[in-house]
Amino acid sequence: MVRCPGLPFFPTWDSLTRILREIHEKPSLVIDEDLRGWNWRGETQVAPSSSFPLGVSDVTNNFCEKARDIYLKYVLKVKQPDSSLLQRGRLVHQAFADSISTFKRLVYTLYPDIDGDKIYDSMVETLSPILEVLPDRYDMLDPGYARWLYSKIWKQSARTYSAELDEAKSRTPYYSVETLLSLSVPVIPEFPIDGSLLGLSRTLRVDAYLLPGLLMEIKTRKPSPIYEASLAGYALAYESQYYTPVDYGLLVYVALPEEEGGEIHVYPRITPITSELRSLFLEERDRRHSIIEYQGDPGKPHRCPLTCPYYQVCRRM
Repeated sequence: MVRCPGLPFFPTWDSLTRILREIHEKPSLVIDEDLRGWNWRGETQVAPSSSFPLGVSDVTNNFCEKARDIYLKYVLKVKQPDSSLLQRGRLVHQAFADSISTFKRLVYTLYPDIDGDKIYDSMVETLSPILEVLPDRYDMLDPGYARWLYSKIWKQSARTYSAELDEAKSRTPYYSVETLLSLSVPVIPEFPIDGSLLGLSRTLRVDAYLLPGLLMEIKTRKPSPIYEASLAGYALAYESQYYTPVDYGLLVYVALPEEEGGEIHVYPRITPITSELRSLFLEERDRRHSIIEYQGDPGKPHRCPLTCPYYQVCRRM
């Protein structure tokens, strides 16, 4: 995994070009063709041992080294408890996806009488009613902190893409609304991928698809090698659906302050989707499928992280 400096939380064409240039200058990856997602038929490691539709997060959430959370969730049918840690991560993902989707919707609504200032002001106006109801959805977070964090991410999106829109308009006044949007926002948030051929959910959602073909995942917890495997999971599913190779992905770690008013630090990493990373994801997928298929309790790990949402439940069972 290679750090790529200069990429903001909200990618632009300039930042994407730097990343794609860096990837292009790297030596070509040698990937075992048997570990491509399109090799899901027959006796291959990619072929699933079960059709149970796991999410990529089920495989790579890094909560329990024994995967007992999967046993509790899918065998004993214990609903996953919520936590402030989970809510904070969901809030960041929601702010990222919703701000981009809203920006695009406003461009269609205001076009052709549109410029960066108008759309930025419209984004800020749209934000206010969202902040009013936000604490109801994130009731385990301090209301002031939740509003501050969501607003900070939303306004960064608005500033970034309103400036990009002005830059695109400066090139020529004759762009269609679709062209203007594609030049301003090279991001499709919550991009859908069908993972059913690999024993994964048919409604997978990678955090972002960056034109012209880079998968991006956002993580708000401490870095871990297993999170790289989450990109491998989405890459395998993408290859199984579109028969297009995915050799690199973008993993973005977001370090959040504990209180409002602090700084949000973003650490993007270019991640090679190696054969080893693919094997790791597939092995973890198969281990979880086996737990569900045979309904065997894998037992408790020697040490349970306090961040595991099943921590209190698991101790009693």
